[in-house]
Amino acid sequence: MFGWARGIYSFDYMGHKKWWFALSACIIGAGLVSMFIRGGGDPLHGLKYGLEFKTGTRISVTFTKAGVTVADVRDAVASVGYTNAVIQQVTLEGGKQGFQIQLHTLSAQQEQSLKDKLNMAFGIAASGYQSQTVGPTFGGQVVTATWKAFIIILLLIMLYVSLRFQWKFALGAILALLHDLLVVVGIYSIVDREVTTATIAAVLTILGYSLYDTVIVFDRIRENAPKMRRARYGDMVNRSIWETLTRSINTTLTTLVPVVCLLLFGGATLKDFAFALLVGVASGAYSSVFVASPFVTWLKEKEPQNRKLAERVQAEG
Repeated sequence: MFGWARGIYSFDYMGHKKWWFALSACIIGAGLVSMFIRGGGDPLHGLKYGLEFKTGTRISVTFTKAGVTVADVRDAVASVGYTNAVIQQVTLEGGKQGFQIQLHTLSAQQEQSLKDKLNMAFGIAASGYQSQTVGPTFGGQVVTATWKAFIIILLLIMLYVSLRFQWKFALGAILALLHDLLVVVGIYSIVDREVTTATIAAVLTILGYSLYDTVIVFDRIRENAPKMRRARYGDMVNRSIWETLTRSINTTLTTLVPVVCLLLFGGATLKDFAFALLVGVASGAYSSVFVASPFVTWLKEKEPQNRKLAERVQAEG
């Protein structure tokens, strides 16, 4: 085994927890500063929201040509100059299969130009074209549903981890999830990437991955606690991390490979989903070792029995 590899399996992770907290604070702080600057003092406006969250023109259309795909429609719309259109294949009124195109608000002339292009490329069916100016209702509904889901997830995680481990472990798991959420949001603001409904879906997926990685470490800590009663709590957590590190690395790498492929070769919607996953999976792997575990260690080291044990071990040299 290479020297660097031996090093990561013997490094004192808990002895440097202040550095991990500082690093996370810097990353999150940079994201928040970016959001404040871009939002003119309002961090909620510091993100670049997709068309689903804005007022715009929504077009519902069915074609006479068979076999038309979302990619075909996107290429046709982009050829007129609208590269950021949100395009979905949907079931319209009457059960007909068609497409929904959402763009920024179009003038009558712009909309007619787009309609002519679609008709020339695919043939618009009789009574198969409708357009309306819409507000960010759909995006608002998605955000509201996401916040509800997020709060429910936090409560369920708090209950599950408290029952399986201890309430202090639950706080560590919740902190790791909040950390990952803030990192993803901050990175999106820093790189000025558009937030879409695919981003929201990816964030909820990330929470599950992050919790899974954290619980693996917590499980080993619980197993090692009765075996290492004479060791300092931080040393016991270090041993637990060393024993689960290979599994964490392998899980992260095997997850990131298909995500990177989606980011490089997927369509526009898949790329949005993949980018959020890429940032979130990397952050989740980091937070399980460098956020959740150090935070639990910090709480546990304050317990009288662990504090006395640490003093005795230090005195014995």
